[in-house]
Amino acid sequence: MSNINSNWERIWQVIEMSGMTINAFSNHIGLPRSETLYQIKRGNNGISRNLADKITASFPQISKPWLLTGYGPMYAGGENSARQIPFYNCSLKQLAAGIGQTKPDSYMFLPQIAYADLALCYCGDDMAPSVPDGTVLILNKVPVETLIFGNEYVIIGGNLVTLRKVRVSDRDGCLRLVPANTDGYDEMTIAAADIREAYEVVGKLIVKD
Repeated sequence: MSNINSNWERIWQVIEMSGMTINAFSNHIGLPRSETLYQIKRGNNGISRNLADKITASFPQISKPWLLTGYGPMYAGGENSARQIPFYNCSLKQLAAGIGQTKPDSYMFLPQIAYADLALCYCGDDMAPSVPDGTVLILNKVPVETLIFGNEYVIIGGNLVTLRKVRVSDRDGCLRLVPANTDGYDEMTIAAADIREAYEVVGKLIVKD
């Protein structure tokens, strides 16, 4: 497989993947000045082996041969060896409005998570302490019929957009949506047929002060 493009286009793909500005990316990989990158952008210089070493040291998922030549897959070890998870700095309501169809704010790389469609920052305390306010949720869209009782899901249906544990209901064709913070929030019941989309929480990044 070949993917030949300009030196700057390849550098820019990595910068865009990182979610950084050019200057922040330059600092991150240990360049004394960002002018090195701007010279490549202007077409004055190519990608040196030293620069490729710096980039792949900070981003080991990037293939050094691809970075230097444009041949082969962008990611080391194969096209899918370091799957990008698009991160959206948005709310659950924005997710329901189709945020996954817009350009992500940045990307995440989590080798431990094999399947994920997107990540977003969760705001709220209805699932505390299981999901503290500010937790980055890693979500995988799943068919409603595959929901597993006891697992956490973002459920979208009708006017409802919520993060809850899904549990069995004694009402036919319905599911219970149970908060972790039962002191401040009530559980809800929803007909399975009314669920438009369901996203399983396959990972959490909990940021501690």
